[in-house]
Amino acid sequence: MRLKIILPNVLVVLLVGLLSFFVVRRSLTTVSDPGVVRGNVEHEAQGAAAVLQIQLLRSERWLFENAGVEALRERLSTSIDDKARREKVTGALNDLKRMAGEAKGVFADAPDLVVLVGKDGKAVGRNEDTQTYVGDDLGGSYPLLVTAAKEGHTGSDLWIAAKFSHKHLVSYAPIRDKDGSPLGLVAFAWSLSDGRVAKLTDGAVALVVIEGDVPKIKAKANDSMAPGFATDLEGTNKETVLRALKNSQDSTVNAELATAAAALRNVGAGDRAAIAVARKISSIESPDKILWPILAGCGLGLVFVIMAGGILGGYITEPIGRMEETLLQITTALTTGEGTNARIEIEHPELGGLATRINQLLNTVLGVEEDNTDDDGRPSVPPARQHFQEALAVEGGQSADANLAAQLAAEPEAAYYGRLYREYIEAKKANGESVEGITEPVFVERIKGMERDQTAKLGRAVRYAVQRGDGKVSLLAVPV
Repeated sequence: MRLKIILPNVLVVLLVGLLSFFVVRRSLTTVSDPGVVRGNVEHEAQGAAAVLQIQLLRSERWLFENAGVEALRERLSTSIDDKARREKVTGALNDLKRMAGEAKGVFADAPDLVVLVGKDGKAVGRNEDTQTYVGDDLGGSYPLLVTAAKEGHTGSDLWIAAKFSHKHLVSYAPIRDKDGSPLGLVAFAWSLSDGRVAKLTDGAVALVVIEGDVPKIKAKANDSMAPGFATDLEGTNKETVLRALKNSQDSTVNAELATAAAALRNVGAGDRAAIAVARKISSIESPDKILWPILAGCGLGLVFVIMAGGILGGYITEPIGRMEETLLQITTALTTGEGTNARIEIEHPELGGLATRINQLLNTVLGVEEDNTDDDGRPSVPPARQHFQEALAVEGGQSADANLAAQLAAEPEAAYYGRLYREYIEAKKANGESVEGITEPVFVERIKGMERDQTAKLGRAVRYAVQRGDGKVSLLAVPV
């Protein structure tokens, strides 16, 4: 029994302890081993770059399928510029922005800017404002835009120009005439904000752009995950970004940080922007030293389980053993023809009831009358209902004693019933009869019922008096 109680609990404690050890050990290794941390940030940088580029590619495709609005095609087909045409273009661009905002399956966020560009690279209109950008030479700042407008292909780029207040990620798609020739293009632009790059990973992250052969951070987030990370990218760690733009990815690690960068190949010419991710390396010298308390706690748990299992097993097996020994004695005595009065004598919160039932079964089988009295000789079972009914059985009849009738009539009701009950109980006891179970409320209720019956029968009010005679106690009805 003890083994059955102890073994499953030991297995549970061992499994939980060992699982906790290996899970925590792996987690500590992930943040403390430089090689592991470096591999993790490499995957994070590649993943963040892939997410951003996929978002831009989906934007290009959506624009390619939805940008061919007749109002935009009409405006690009003519050189005439007037207020009505500008308003019409602005309205069409506003509609495109609204549609993009509703296309939740394609765009994480609606674009901040929508621009219509002619084949010469000059802006023709923008959303929300009929005047801004009209005639501005965007192609002069972004040569790839002119190429895409003339050749009629989609693309994504970074627009960074102080004169236009640009700091945007951009996707664009061509608009063609009815013959399929390119007329210009529509561009969606999203502001390069820290909040936008924060969605790419929970590590320290930055979007880096090469300006004059030097990496410059245009957006960053989660600096607390790798303090000093942004400064290093523009200083001592700039070679990591430059190598990543050349080789698609690169990483480096030192005593404090692991840094990785991945090039954004479908942004611009693919050699200008990168996503960098970094994480701090924990200063834990040896994860195993920290984890030993977990195993120590597991061992202590095993000790407690064994102790508790032993106590619980003894609590159950000891009384069962005594019951088995007693039953063996009874069986042996009956087999040899010897009589026995042996019974199971145990007091136990869980098994005491079972012992009593076994003793009752033995008494029944052996034909032994069960002793139902307590230590003081009183019955240990409640009286049956018929015992009480017999105790209140009325024998006698009516009394014509005028003095007794006058006394009963003058007695207050409460005093009458209380006195009658006391006299009845005393007479029963004096007569040697049992009064077990005869309570005053039940007695009074019974007397009142008898009085109602007699009153209906005699046509007069009736009260009762106690009468003793011939060794019996009865109640005498007295008309009042």
